[in-house]
Amino acid sequence: MGLFVVPVKTSSLCSYPHPVLDYKESIRLIEKKMEEEKNVAGLAEHGHTLFMTHGTKTQHAIVFYHGFTNCPRQFTELAKRFFEKGYNVYVPRLRYHGMEDRYTKKIGKLTLEEIREMCDVSVDIARGLGEKVNVLGLSLGGVMAAFNAQFRDDVNCAVVIVPSFSWYFLPGIIKPLINFTYFMPNIFIWWDPVQKEKRVCPFSMYHHFPLRPMGHIYRLGLTVLRAAKDKAPLAKKIVAMTNEMDIAVDEATTRNLIRRWRAKGAKVNFYQFSKELKMEHDVIDPLHPYEQTEFVYRKILEYVA
Repeated sequence: MGLFVVPVKTSSLCSYPHPVLDYKESIRLIEKKMEEEKNVAGLAEHGHTLFMTHGTKTQHAIVFYHGFTNCPRQFTELAKRFFEKGYNVYVPRLRYHGMEDRYTKKIGKLTLEEIREMCDVSVDIARGLGEKVNVLGLSLGGVMAAFNAQFRDDVNCAVVIVPSFSWYFLPGIIKPLINFTYFMPNIFIWWDPVQKEKRVCPFSMYHHFPLRPMGHIYRLGLTVLRAAKDKAPLAKKIVAMTNEMDIAVDEATTRNLIRRWRAKGAKVNFYQFSKELKMEHDVIDPLHPYEQTEFVYRKILEYVA
């Protein structure tokens, strides 16, 4: 019962923009990040930050936020589609992701501040890549895109896909979940407790996840939900997408956030992928056995590009 009454503070989780308006400076910062990644021991070749540029500042730039325990490779194919549409594309790697060791315990060190900082820094850098900046994220990345949507007035369009605001089996129960993950030891849990390491999944995704960083994700999401009660999101446009067959995250909370945003006058387009597509949680990665990425990518481009 105590998990329900212990307060969860979110007021300090604000956005701190420092936009980069010069293309060359954005390139310098991206190259610096990519150079630093070369010195990360155990980082897989596929785990690095991904960047695609037309060699100059374009009309549109887009930032992709990958999912928890996956890495930028997840967005390689979708990134190409946007690049072909004339976008400069930036897919930053979140710290401790993309390691060769799919059982790594390093990801347990991921902090809330590191997630929040990536939300700001990525948009800051993208400001120098395009006249208009879009963000798109899946799961953890969906929460990050929602954070940008709520707090950044320099985001043209935020695409929030199957965001991890809460757990599917406890719809709307967020604060107790956060307290649980913070009070418990930072243990690792199998994504699939039955198949464990034998589950069929992309080679870039870890087999398990740590409890504490999952709490950080929920806390960042709660920050957005609370802020949306009082203020309209600052992004010019928002697209929210959910999956009818998804049993990983709580869709009801996403719908609740959309209602709050719309009540404040925000323009929010909503689309739900039908259960007839037979997809699971990750609708983006083409390496999943249940992928329907041709349809998904086409639908995303329909709403954004």
